[in-house]
Amino acid sequence: MLGATAAVVVARQTHPVALLALSAAVVCAGLVGIAFHKALLGFFGSGSRAPAVRTDRARAILEREKALVLRSIKELEFDHNMGKVSEADFQEIGGRLRARALALMQDLERVDRPGPVKTPVRPTAAEAAADKCEKCGTRNDPDAKFCKQCGRKLERSGR
Repeated sequence: MLGATAAVVVARQTHPVALLALSAAVVCAGLVGIAFHKALLGFFGSGSRAPAVRTDRARAILEREKALVLRSIKELEFDHNMGKVSEADFQEIGGRLRARALALMQDLERVDRPGPVKTPVRPTAAEAAADKCEKCGTRNDPDAKFCKQCGRKLERSGR
């Protein structure tokens, strides 16, 4: 704008349409500069990795994806312990899954408005007993379908 003002002051005998065209050209050049700056920021990554999540639905989607990734990690560890996955594959796939889980957790931390707080429910004595393997006695996670020690299918009553 300073350049356009200086051009108007210097050119005393200029038609008003020419002055308007000169001012419009300067404004357009400024807009092009701003767009170019934002494009370069995208390439060099100085902006945030992901926009802040602001809706409950987006938060629910992130939480669901996090649960799926954590379940995948658990299944991968089980398959590795059972000898179904090689060490190299376990390291590669596990690394990618853990990196994705960390990214999802960071995205969830950026949420401005947290959803309702869920209080954990303690399992009853019968449910806690149902989490133990009948064969080896290993205590398993409540959502496990197979024993993490011996691989036997867990019997669940009422769940």
